Amino acid sequence: MTVASQILAEGFPSLVSMGEMLRSGACTSLDLTEYALRQIDTLDGQLHAFVEVYAKEALLAAEAADQLIRAGHWLGPLHGIPVALKDNIDVRGRPSTAGSTLLSENTAKADAWITQRLLECGAIVIGKTHMVEFALGAWGANEFMGAPRNPWGRGAHLSPGGSSSGSAVTVAAGMVPLSVGTDTGASVRVPAALCGVTGFKPTIGRLRSEGVVPLSTTLDSVGVFAQTAEDAALMFAELTGDRHAFATSQVVAGTTPSLEGLRVGFLEAGDLEGLQPEIHVAYLRALEAFRSQGAHLRKLVLPTRFDDFADVASTILLSEAAASWGHLAADSSLRMDASVRPRILAGARFTAAKYISACRRREELKAQFNDSLGDLDVFLTPTSQWTARPLSDVDHSNPPVRYARIGNLLDLCGISVQAGEDENGLPIGLQIAGPTNADARVLDAARGYQASTSWHQRRWTPGNER
Repeated sequence: MTVASQILAEGFPSLVSMGEMLRSGACTSLDLTEYALRQIDTLDGQLHAFVEVYAKEALLAAEAADQLIRAGHWLGPLHGIPVALKDNIDVRGRPSTAGSTLLSENTAKADAWITQRLLECGAIVIGKTHMVEFALGAWGANEFMGAPRNPWGRGAHLSPGGSSSGSAVTVAAGMVPLSVGTDTGASVRVPAALCGVTGFKPTIGRLRSEGVVPLSTTLDSVGVFAQTAEDAALMFAELTGDRHAFATSQVVAGTTPSLEGLRVGFLEAGDLEGLQPEIHVAYLRALEAFRSQGAHLRKLVLPTRFDDFADVASTILLSEAAASWGHLAADSSLRMDASVRPRILAGARFTAAKYISACRRREELKAQFNDSLGDLDVFLTPTSQWTARPLSDVDHSNPPVRYARIGNLLDLCGISVQAGEDENGLPIGLQIAGPTNADARVLDAARGYQASTSWHQRRWTPGNER
């Protein structure tokens, strides 16, 4: 067995470790890419995470990455690392279907901004992942292109979460160490929670959305998946390029931010009504983890109940979705997911007055919420109300986004981290969120939390699900 094979025997190590290995010659980008392709070949027939795999191009890119490293030109933590992209992100010369057979001929003329940044950082784009049609759905279903399987589901086809379903599954199953998704109303954070990985939604615009097939131009945000908050932080810092502005860009192996003195908001009992019992327990346990590490906890009093944010968010999202896709939804001869078409058509019926009123209400809620936050650094919520359910049983009119959708509506930043498991061994997520442009603070809080817990070390492997 080669040194690289021994290293990868338990899956991809951390980004810091892989960077050290690549620079020392303990492994190569070709080793990492070949390992990823083997994992995909072994697992994706069952999990259905990838729309397309760029095996030939990825191997050539890995060889080029290795040549640069041997020549003494290491580009940073993403250099030589395999990454998967959600299939609404443009890769030049490749289709961007946005999960719809109606866009099968939508070939990108140029790379999306996020794709270009990954390439500039030396990452290996290994393929595109399945998603909910037009990114409009939080459970992960896709009637015509197929829904990825949550790897924790044993024989059942459990919801992987949506809409970035495939991107979450690729990381959860160890097919790639990193992936990119989009989040318009929880579409990175909910899949991360249900699949047991870390998923970060930055402040809108920090990872630019040029070249991403739109759902809601007001609420769309590009986000990242990783196994740990440290890897998500490193990836974010590299992609933004703003290394001096983010403490997270100074990640050094063995060091973690302290939670001492961090001002943390938590939810009142009334905001936790209807929560799955195991998630409630995990949430209280997470609060205690912050408290035990020296954080100062204070109740967060919201300007309105979580469920009352839904109408404003839906009006904006569905109105803008109808502006892009209403002409397709209106043509009943075209195949469109039965859980997606009615919502787009509903958006098309909203009046201009209702849309403008919702946009104004959004600004009011943002101001009121900022007043509620006061001097809090971050606040904690469950990521979703429930753990993964069989896709055949989900209610598309009742998505698991109660706590996460405000991240887009109020232009917050938020990360879902692993926080426990239910009685069936299914992952539970904790959302750590903060105000606009508090991305580094949120990431540091997530890294501090993971340093004091071990849920992020729990890995899915074939046969280890209960």
